[in-house]
Amino acid sequence: MKLEKAYSEELNKNITAEEADYRYPIGDITSKYAFSCPDDSCTAPVTCANLDKPKAKRKRDPYYKIVGEHHPDCLIKKDINLSDKRPATSDSLYSGHDEYIDGAVRLNLNPPSAKRFGGEAIRLDKERMALVGLRQYVVEEGKRRIRPSKTLSSMIDAFLNHEDIAVQLPRAGTLPIKDLFVELDAQEISNFEDEYRIYYGKAWINKNDKGYVIRFVNTLKYGELETRPTFFVPQDMIEQTSYTKFRSSVLDKLTDKLPKNLFILSETGPYFKDRYINFWLEGLEYMDYRDLQPRPSKRHQSVRLQS
Repeated sequence: MKLEKAYSEELNKNITAEEADYRYPIGDITSKYAFSCPDDSCTAPVTCANLDKPKAKRKRDPYYKIVGEHHPDCLIKKDINLSDKRPATSDSLYSGHDEYIDGAVRLNLNPPSAKRFGGEAIRLDKERMALVGLRQYVVEEGKRRIRPSKTLSSMIDAFLNHEDIAVQLPRAGTLPIKDLFVELDAQEISNFEDEYRIYYGKAWINKNDKGYVIRFVNTLKYGELETRPTFFVPQDMIEQTSYTKFRSSVLDKLTDKLPKNLFILSETGPYFKDRYINFWLEGLEYMDYRDLQPRPSKRHQSVRLQS
């Protein structure tokens, strides 16, 4: 759902992204992070993406992106929930304006339980699920063709294996897979691109009564502030997932005070709010992790049993 207006915390009123674009160069607005949900009962943070980018370098005009949790009574949240009930497809990030680019791979953010081809929902067995995790079927001129796509996990594997592939991003053309990944290392967050990127680094996983807090080891900066960025995985998201690796019984074993390699896919990157730098997790299909601790081989296990 597109957010037409957001509340400007500097102007104390709801404005469109077009007005924000007009007021930013003249100094009435000083930060793309100084926005929140326009609903009177809600203060969910909003980023005005591309607001601080020179017009000649933009691939999209400024637009609003909600990057935080809404108040339970927020009417905007209710509208978003209704719009999100439409069936998901592996192409749901992309619009009709995103023409297929030969040789490029698209992001596939479908949950693992089901996929949808040609408008027909089907339940996938393990063998077929493995296939569509890497491919997408489309119909062109009456013929079924296979277009390459990768889940986040498969995209991470390709990156770690140093594969040389091009990735097609929504409304932004293509880029090499190595440029899709951004390692967190004390960068100024206002310099990050307002396009899909996979941010990663070593991070701790901690549990509280509402879910799991992910805190990266390395810092990020915003002006004079330098702090470790975080993001939150709510318990209700865990309870509804069909991903085995995100079940509480699995995540609890990772809360061992040892860092893991964490990856999060974000459209607008980290945001600044109230002296903190955070990422907004849109769903579990937008994150992944790799355990840094090597698992003992069967041979090593047998040696320990004999000693």
